[in-house]
Amino acid sequence: MELKNLNTFLVLSKTKNFTKTAQYLGYVQSSITAQIQQLEKELNVQLFERMGKNVSLTAEGERLIPYAQKMLALSSDIKSLYAGAQCRGKLVVGASESISIYRLPPIISRFKEAYPNIDLYLHLLNVSDFAPLLINNTFDVAFVLDKPIINSGIKTALEIEERICVLSSPDCPLAKKAAVDIQDFAGLPVIFTGRGCSYRGMFEHDLAEHGVVPNIVLETSSIQVIKEAAMSGLGLCILPELAVMKELGEKKLIKLAYTNNYNISSQLIYHKDKWLSPAMEGFISIAKQYA
Repeated sequence: MELKNLNTFLVLSKTKNFTKTAQYLGYVQSSITAQIQQLEKELNVQLFERMGKNVSLTAEGERLIPYAQKMLALSSDIKSLYAGAQCRGKLVVGASESISIYRLPPIISRFKEAYPNIDLYLHLLNVSDFAPLLINNTFDVAFVLDKPIINSGIKTALEIEERICVLSSPDCPLAKKAAVDIQDFAGLPVIFTGRGCSYRGMFEHDLAEHGVVPNIVLETSSIQVIKEAAMSGLGLCILPELAVMKELGEKKLIKLAYTNNYNISSQLIYHKDKWLSPAMEGFISIAKQYA
């Protein structure tokens, strides 16, 4: 049963005039006639008496009015229910530590302003974890720092190239060199991120290619610990520039003049079959504006 026909029936039951009903609903008069005839045929009753230009409800038409009103009210309630759902719910975001600290705060702040009734859950994420967690729907979206992701099951909504730097305290002899060669790292203490970190792997590959064995004095997944250790003079460190902007500005860390072409990006990704809820679309849109 067409709700459109029921709505036309209710309007006609009030106006008692096909022309006025057509004008009110924005239809041609023949469409009003066709809708009422379709409804009468479907119910196998006559709803209106038509005597010339005079139109009046039959007893069957009178009986239909409260039922038609209930059906249209229920339809409106259902639309309201799901319209409200677009502004409620939760969004689960997985992110690497550096992204969580240095890129996400303004995005989260703006998102909470725009979607105050969405519960946002943030989980720190190792890069190796992202694919299975997106596939099994543990996370709605992930924000990772890694080599460009090539995975047919993953869609990339945002990609920002990140500069990877070798850093030291101002007292390090290499800090004053106009150009640093990879051989200059021989014998120097190095503070590394955890194994599996993409840019650590690239730096170690460069060292190995030139026969330089790293003198690893500390290995930790905490970026803050790495920065504090490097600032104290414990050793060199390799980090994304976005993670050390404050320390570089305060000259507590020095970016060594070592050139590399590490292809590392911040990437906002989700599973290709993921339904993009209004909240998720909003998060992606805000990330594109603020990241």
